[in-house]
Amino acid sequence: MNGQQAQNGPPKRGARHPLLLYQRLNEQVFWPCILVMATCAALLIWTPDKLVTQRLNLSVAFAGSGAILTLTYAYRLTAYAQCRTDALRIQLPFYRLTIPYETILSTRPTDFFRLFPLKKVPRLQRNYLRPIMGKTVVVIDVEELPRSRSRLRLWLGRYMLHPDAPGLLLTVRDWIALRSELDERRTQHRHHLA
Repeated sequence: MNGQQAQNGPPKRGARHPLLLYQRLNEQVFWPCILVMATCAALLIWTPDKLVTQRLNLSVAFAGSGAILTLTYAYRLTAYAQCRTDALRIQLPFYRLTIPYETILSTRPTDFFRLFPLKKVPRLQRNYLRPIMGKTVVVIDVEELPRSRSRLRLWLGRYMLHPDAPGLLLTVRDWIALRSELDERRTQHRHHLA
C-alpha cells in the first residue's frame, strides 16, 4: 500500500485538524445546557402546583438548551482545517473557505496571547478564550484575503483573522502536524506547477 501511495503521490485530502475555538464553544455551553435541561425536566416531571402555568416555558427552555447543545456539538464536529491537493480548506459549520497554495506567502507559529493579549480582549470573551491563550497558532500569511475582512469576520470571527496583516490564524491541537503538512503541500504544488 505504501509503495502504491508513493507512486501515486500523497492522498488528495490531508488529515482534518479540528479548530479549537469551536471545540471551546461546545465545552463552554455543555454543562450550563445540561443543568438547564435537567432542571427543566425535573420540574416538568414533578410539576409543583405553583409551576403548572409555566409548563410551556419550561418545555421551551428544555428544547432551547437541547438545541444549543446539539448545535455547538455539530460545530465542534464540522469545524476543521484540511490540506487538499491544490488548496487549504477551512470548513466551518455554515461556511467553507478555500485558500489556494499559490496565494500563501508563508506559515509560521506564534502564541495566541501575543496576537490577542488578555488585557485587550473584551471582558465577556476572556473566560471563553482563557484556555486557548497559551496555545500555539499557525499564522498563514497571504498576499490578500480571499474575501473582504468584514465578510470573513462575520463567518470566521475575530480570532481567526490576523489583527495586523492579511492572514489567517488556525488554532489546532497538533499545530506541528498541520504546519508540516501545509508546507509540504505548498512545496509539492510549486514543483507541480514548475
